[in-house]
Amino acid sequence: MISLSNNLPSIAVLRGGKIRREDSLLNGGEILRSLTGLGYIPLDIVIDRDSTWTMKGVPTDAHYVYTCAEYIVDTTHDREAPYKTLAKKMGVHVLLSHDDTVTLDRETMYRLLHQQGIPTPKTFVVRAHQPLQPTAMKNLWQTFHTPLMVRPLSRDHGHTSKLIRKFADLQDILHIFQKEGVDSHVLTYTQGGTISLAVLPSFRGQELYTSLSVQTFVRGDELPHHVGSIRAVLAAGDEKNQAVRDVVEKAYDALGLVGHAVIDIIPYNDTYMVVNVDTRPSFHKEGRFMQSLATTGIDIGQYIHIRIQHEGER
Repeated sequence: MISLSNNLPSIAVLRGGKIRREDSLLNGGEILRSLTGLGYIPLDIVIDRDSTWTMKGVPTDAHYVYTCAEYIVDTTHDREAPYKTLAKKMGVHVLLSHDDTVTLDRETMYRLLHQQGIPTPKTFVVRAHQPLQPTAMKNLWQTFHTPLMVRPLSRDHGHTSKLIRKFADLQDILHIFQKEGVDSHVLTYTQGGTISLAVLPSFRGQELYTSLSVQTFVRGDELPHHVGSIRAVLAAGDEKNQAVRDVVEKAYDALGLVGHAVIDIIPYNDTYMVVNVDTRPSFHKEGRFMQSLATTGIDIGQYIHIRIQHEGER
């Protein structure tokens, strides 16, 4: 249990925006509830699609909010927002956004992991500005086994991953992505439980702390982010737990990450294959990052409080 003082700093939680808006509103709501339960009185800042800021339903702006808050937690997905630069100029600490220094797309991520000898799935990239010819489309279909996963190359797009079993569906989704200027990442979807670990820098006296893993189980052909159950892997044994941590920490270092992340892996031969690295994971309490974080005995509000303590010690 974390012991809090009566003199808590002021925190503003920014949520909404125009990119993955609903996800941000949900994440911000979870943080607000958690911080309030700890005794904080966080400022709920909702950013509209047109970049208008409101606080308690009243229009405001970044400059005013930054004069009221010592810390901000930005749950929006707009990496280039000008208010982030303003926060630095005004000396406001931005929490949980250290990952903004790393903007790897999935193709680059897999390439860097492969260079370090870390197994990753075989993939194919479809560029939006280079329409896929019928022959190439057929070769893609024949090379990769179904079901296929088709997802945006960059996570900053509002599209979610799609599971494809029919050639016509593959043509349709690639056409939609190309029409909207979205580069696509195609790979064979491996069914079975995905193992996920929350990776936390400067936590509990360790430079890089990995929590216990959680495993996601899905029904039928659903993707993990659509529906499924998540259970902590508590009885894997020391040797297996260490092997999982070794792969995850090696992947974290290979990508040059500096903030919190959730890394997804699956068994592969005698080791593990990294299938996804999310530096802006969902803070939904039923999500992989939050479920893995919960194995440490704390929730997102307590983790933010620890980050504030760490910032104060620097």
